[in-house]
Amino acid sequence: MPDLDAERAQIEQARQAFEEEIGVLAHDLASPLARIINAAQIAKELLAAQELSAIPQLLDIILNSAQAQLRNVERLQEVTLMANGLKKPPTGKAQLAPALEQALSALSGLLSESQAHYRADLPPDLPATCADEDTLTRLCLTLLENALRHVPQGGSICVTARCEGEAIRVCIADDGAGVPEEHQAHIFKKFYRVPRSPLRGKRGTGLGLTFAKLAVEGYGGALWLESPAEGGARFCFRLPISAEAPS
Repeated sequence: MPDLDAERAQIEQARQAFEEEIGVLAHDLASPLARIINAAQIAKELLAAQELSAIPQLLDIILNSAQAQLRNVERLQEVTLMANGLKKPPTGKAQLAPALEQALSALSGLLSESQAHYRADLPPDLPATCADEDTLTRLCLTLLENALRHVPQGGSICVTARCEGEAIRVCIADDGAGVPEEHQAHIFKKFYRVPRSPLRGKRGTGLGLTFAKLAVEGYGGALWLESPAEGGARFCFRLPISAEAPS
């Protein structure tokens, strides 16, 4: 006989999780829409008054907010498809060093704001991964951005990479406050964000680490969090070497 109480508890747990996800999603999608509506309303009033000098700035706000809204929807769609096995990340033969350089270039503002000391320890003969360039760059960007948002002012971030058999192991470590033990099991869940954690810049949608884990696992690799004894956080991933890479 099925355990009806256990089934009811599972259903209730799933319902609560769904409501929490919808609540977070609604908040994250509503913010760009609110900026669009406010800017459009002000632009309409200025046009009626023939005061046109501020219109270009308002159009920039509308465009940037609409693009942010679109990115949020695309990320959610991508994560949902990957989580349900309906999409696999594209394969390629991307090198780690260029992916890190592109990610750092995109994060130059956050790097300057944090005044963090960045260091990379990569073997010169590191083979190519099985990932394509765009996905590997997004993976590096997600993990580096996460580190830069939590590293203390003037702190340090270190990237290391080593070959492990037919795979490459990459670790991105920071000397921030780390992830409290009670949150470590949930850090890769969709929309999950550590409550009240000190954070630099705007709080994200909670999809970045979920995407990173799904993408790495889509290549047959693994992504995990380590808590070093000296403090901070260390996110590590293992990706298979490209089949086209020399042995």
